[in-house]
Amino acid sequence: MGFSMNNEAFNEKKKSDTVAYSRLLEGIISGIPDIIKVYNIDQTVEFYNEVGYSFYSKVPEEVKGKKCYEVLGGSKKCDDCPFEKAIETKKMVITEKYIPELNKYMDICCNPVLNEFGEIVFIVERLRDITEKKMLDNIIKESEERYRQIINASPDAMIITEDSKIALANSEAINLIGIDYDELKGKSIFKYIPKKFMKTIRKKLKYICVYKKMKDTYEVSISCTSKRSMDLQISSSYIDYKGKQAVLSVIRDITDTKKGLNEAAEIQKKTLQKSFPVPEKVNLEISYVPCRTVSGDFFRFYKVNDDLVIGILIDVSGKGIAASLNISAVDVLFNQEVLISHKPIDIVNSLNKKIGNYLGENYVAVCCFSMNFKENKAAIVGAGINEFLFKKSNSSVVKKVAIEGAFLGMFEDSIFDEYTVYFEKGDRFYFFTDGLDFILDDDKTVQNYMGKVSISKFKNYIDEFLNDTVIETDTLKDDCTLLAFEIM
Repeated sequence: MGFSMNNEAFNEKKKSDTVAYSRLLEGIISGIPDIIKVYNIDQTVEFYNEVGYSFYSKVPEEVKGKKCYEVLGGSKKCDDCPFEKAIETKKMVITEKYIPELNKYMDICCNPVLNEFGEIVFIVERLRDITEKKMLDNIIKESEERYRQIINASPDAMIITEDSKIALANSEAINLIGIDYDELKGKSIFKYIPKKFMKTIRKKLKYICVYKKMKDTYEVSISCTSKRSMDLQISSSYIDYKGKQAVLSVIRDITDTKKGLNEAAEIQKKTLQKSFPVPEKVNLEISYVPCRTVSGDFFRFYKVNDDLVIGILIDVSGKGIAASLNISAVDVLFNQEVLISHKPIDIVNSLNKKIGNYLGENYVAVCCFSMNFKENKAAIVGAGINEFLFKKSNSSVVKKVAIEGAFLGMFEDSIFDEYTVYFEKGDRFYFFTDGLDFILDDDKTVQNYMGKVSISKFKNYIDEFLNDTVIETDTLKDDCTLLAFEIM
């Protein structure tokens, strides 16, 4: 009887976990601009994101429980179905396919979602339209008339520029800018770009021509002739146009997508904790700047009691939506682990064993720490995030501390070091992701500034530095997060 009860509880837990995963996935994918489809293991549809429903012109009731090919009106599965390979290997499968029902080439990624028992719960499929890429392969081989025919067939705006002057534009570009083709041809592209973006785009176009770069993607905001503000994504590539260096730019109106991403970013920011769980014992300052709209950095504090807090700083590989999805998975795993152990070394060791099952080859960097206010002791474990900074209250010297430990999920038998710090009132800890290495590796900044100013002033300095970097280069190289603690 006891065994039956335990088995029943085991199955009930798996069922509960599946429902929880489904709800978590549905919330996460709602703001993703790509088509996202979530399938059960029998290849029936569980749900799409809003972009998916819109793309197929379906409502949830029309797709739920159907096979993927049935949604397109088919009666049998496709040849070389990536879904089956993902089920078989329990690994991400990426492929390109032409879908005749849609008359589109699609980049398809099937990613299995595993539960804590290593069983597949769902298959998440991401689709991205790469018809543009296929068209570009043909463009560079054709004459000017052929250029015109091809780019006019594109649903996206396309222009070809020589020395920043418009040499060719398709009908979608003409409609977007709102000027007749004869008037548009020969004009400088910078006539239609806001001043604040000019420096960055000049550098990008020059770089593309000098190094014959095949693709560089960037975003600008403009006001078109109707005075409506638009967010545009521009993908520029080097081409040989009539024997001369030129740049082909594909322009997409991402205003609605950007709005969705901004909403997703707001949701992500709202899940971030704004203060330390025991605010009377630690003064906390946070600098959190995503490389893109959504971030692959995250942090979480778990209050065990008034004398013990467990924290984790997370940096997953990649950026943007894909990274934020993995962040959510790691956050769930961390919250499960702190219910089992309050020791950072145990938490990191357990996470390392599970990350590979959940995220495949996506490595995760973390710094896990405990703050014990009864013993005035911090225990810190690094796994990919292998440095932190520490300053004693009676000194202006900021000490950089290194901790050995590989990325989570890299090796099953990884060995992680734990570093212990005994602290007192006024001592400071600085935990940061590698996006800030280009600032914090500067000894002059660390020693002469951090050691003299409050953590609040240093946080403001970091924010201003990152803001200036974005203005100068148009983007950051990586997500940036700084957690600055001062013991009260």
